[in-house]
Amino acid sequence: MDKKLFADIQERLLDVNKVITKLDSSIRVAALDFLKPYILGGNIKLPLHREPLTDDSDDAPTDELPALVEKYGSDSKPSENAKLLTAWWFSQYGSAPFSMKWVKTTGNSTGLTIPDKPDMTYRQAKAKGKSLYRTLGEGGLFKPTIVGEAFFKTTYKVKKGTKAPPTEK
Repeated sequence: MDKKLFADIQERLLDVNKVITKLDSSIRVAALDFLKPYILGGNIKLPLHREPLTDDSDDAPTDELPALVEKYGSDSKPSENAKLLTAWWFSQYGSAPFSMKWVKTTGNSTGLTIPDKPDMTYRQAKAKGKSLYRTLGEGGLFKPTIVGEAFFKTTYKVKKGTKAPPTEK
């Protein structure tokens, strides 16, 4: 590498460093990756559209509960099936509260074996020591925590839904 090229790269690297040190630490690595072409003397190409970060080709469609049950349902762990049902709820209705009546009815209609007391399963469900659900008052309603939402996204490959939840009669 000749001295002129080295000096140019050094100057660009120092310029980028001034910008990156002002950023939040959580995005510094991504910013550096984005600016690498500039550092090396090229142009930064902005993406025209976003590509998915992961290959979702084998993911079950979240619109269809039977497909999700077939892919992730468990014959041996009723507690996992209870979490699966709420992952589907999350994929449809986001963080809206769900009832034990809905869990039992849906579990029965899909043929999934769920715990006799799913409310206890939800009270005790944890990932990395943090609760996946929280209770809402005395009405037997639960909703996912932020940790629970992340758990659904990574474990069941679902996205947060935006539909209005059905009203129970």
